[in-house]
Amino acid sequence: MLGMILIDDRRYMHTKNYLKARGHIFCEADTPPQNLDFMIFPFAGEIDESAYDNAYFAVIKRDAAIFSGIKNAYLAQKCLEHGLSYHIMMDDGEIAKKNAVPTTEGVIVYLVTNRESTIGGSLVLIIGYGICGGDLARKLKGLDADVYALVRNREREALAEKDGVTPIYLHQLFSYDFDVIINTVPQTVLTDEMLRRLGNTLLLDIASKPYGFDMALAQSFNEKSALLPGIPGKYAVKTSGEILGQYINEILRGRQHDIK
Repeated sequence: MLGMILIDDRRYMHTKNYLKARGHIFCEADTPPQNLDFMIFPFAGEIDESAYDNAYFAVIKRDAAIFSGIKNAYLAQKCLEHGLSYHIMMDDGEIAKKNAVPTTEGVIVYLVTNRESTIGGSLVLIIGYGICGGDLARKLKGLDADVYALVRNREREALAEKDGVTPIYLHQLFSYDFDVIINTVPQTVLTDEMLRRLGNTLLLDIASKPYGFDMALAQSFNEKSALLPGIPGKYAVKTSGEILGQYINEILRGRQHDIK
């Protein structure tokens, strides 16, 4: 199948190579859209609306597949208006599970290289116990960290307990003296007053916007605190890019079968 890719992420180079090795052909971004079977738009970056305007989307084949890493509001709207199939890769549960591995490894790399203490024996709190939070908790526990999970319902509490991780609720936050707190929830969890009380605790945020707390304020107490979004695009980029390629290839193979 013939497609184009707009590369804004290191993963995409490996995604392109993976798809080329499976017979897909890539052309330049300015190729007339009516000739394309698939289009891979920026993973998370903005789209040039003057180049990819209404006229561009109007002539795309209705059986073409449109991809981006995370949801792009403009792209979603154009696909809706023109009846095009839009695939948001990071919304796929299998990709989320596979991406949890390089995400966890990236966090561990950061902890090892930016702390003067070992992970083993450290008191670590993970905010949220979804796919990333669970994988991170299990791997850190395997490195002998004392791991807790900040949860908000009984379901997540049970998942944490099943993994041997101690669940706590927000009102219990200051009952412990955590060395590291890692946020995985894309919404404000820690208030400014909480950050002040946490003092020099190392705070990491691996969620997407709007993030879990004010990182600038956190860094005023501990300069090693950091936003670490899109870790798979920085660590293990070959593996991460091929994960995306596998997903796209499955979609395209399905489309090819439907056409036949």
